Amino acid sequence: MSSVDVNDGRSLSRDIGLFGAVSTVVVGTLGAGLFVTLGTASSTTGPSVILVVILSGLLAMSIALNYGWMATIFPGAAGSYAYVSRAFDSRLPGFVVTWSKWLGYMAADAVLAIGFGSYLQVFYPSVDPTLAGFGLLTVLFLVNLIGAKSYSRSQNAIFGFLILSILVLVGPGLLNIDAANYQPFFTGGFDGFVAAAVPLFYAYIGIAVAGQMGAEVKNPSRNLPLAMAGGTAILIFLYVLTAAVIYGVVGDYTVLADSARPLSTAAAVFLGDIGTAIVGVGGLLATASSVHAVMAAGIKMPYSWAWDEVFPKKFSAVSDRFGTPHWSLLTLYVVASGLTFWSTGLSQAIAIATFSYLIAYAAVSITVLYVLYSRTDLRAEAGFSRPALLTVTGLVGSLGAVGLLTEAYKGSLSIYVPWVAVGLVVFGVYWYRGQQKDHDVEAILGTLPGVPSDEYNPSVRGVSDD
Repeated sequence: MSSVDVNDGRSLSRDIGLFGAVSTVVVGTLGAGLFVTLGTASSTTGPSVILVVILSGLLAMSIALNYGWMATIFPGAAGSYAYVSRAFDSRLPGFVVTWSKWLGYMAADAVLAIGFGSYLQVFYPSVDPTLAGFGLLTVLFLVNLIGAKSYSRSQNAIFGFLILSILVLVGPGLLNIDAANYQPFFTGGFDGFVAAAVPLFYAYIGIAVAGQMGAEVKNPSRNLPLAMAGGTAILIFLYVLTAAVIYGVVGDYTVLADSARPLSTAAAVFLGDIGTAIVGVGGLLATASSVHAVMAAGIKMPYSWAWDEVFPKKFSAVSDRFGTPHWSLLTLYVVASGLTFWSTGLSQAIAIATFSYLIAYAAVSITVLYVLYSRTDLRAEAGFSRPALLTVTGLVGSLGAVGLLTEAYKGSLSIYVPWVAVGLVVFGVYWYRGQQKDHDVEAILGTLPGVPSDEYNPSVRGVSDD
């Protein structure tokens, strides 16, 4: 039996609808930015964080459109791995890009889990954020083990309460803004402004999460681009409005910069105990749901590598009972849990996660330009055609991500470089084993991770030998 036939029995089920995909982007991202980094990022630039949020949002929207377009061509698991490997007809570039991103997902889960513990201190001041974060990871490991239906339902349920908790803060907050609190607007000059861009862009790292789950989204050619672009637009609006409020009501921005739960800190200035509690619950739900989304998406990368025969095959095995890649999930849970105890602070883990994500965002944006101008066969398969717009978003996404990488690499390379070296060794071992077993790489690349061959069976194109 060929590996392609074996994979058909390991494909994923399309159980996530449009609303579930949108909530994955919005709810799965809010915890990273709105409830964790929107305050801490101001340490280098002050209230001008508001402007950084807008500029970062424009870059995020470009990347979301790039991912959304590629998702209509390759609606498979692990998003960026499928896009890069299939567009360039080689598993190696896709593996390198997503091996880096896998590290980012595990670091992001650790950061968000600790953020959850910090918001729990609103109600239980003596709780240890690290232990609380570990407990959250354990619970969500079990929830994700049950499968995509359970995931989608729980995220949808959280969505409404999160919006309510934000409105509780923003509505009254707009009436309590003191314009004097925005002065001085730039506190760290140009260098401080640029330095804030890295942690603030971390606020948008969930924009492509729906793409990672492309093999589980219904009607992907319509729902994936709508979810990524629409979800990102909602995020930009919420971030800008909330940033304007919290920096407008708090007289000293350093209070927010030093807070692990900036929205609750701002709410305490003008809301009563009930309002502060609602915002605190919102912070708990936002960080928890972000951990949930990142965990659900992060397991798709080793699953896809195993599907393509460059990682242990057990990682593409799915649970007979729940249909989830349980080995991939267990690995992410163990490593992310370890990082919650190892991390020396939020800023370091954020830098590692953001650096890894930016590599993937740059690679996918470059791939968009490559497909537009060098792969007309793939371009014809896209769900929509906007070459002028995609040229702009491809350039903005590529240049913007590379520009942020020049800042994000600080403090990350000492971990990133050894990590990539390990990944290349892993890829080399499985590539060599495939050569020895005479694996049909053309047939493998003619499939799409997580998608059965009767749903996705394009004509096999010529491929490189990796």
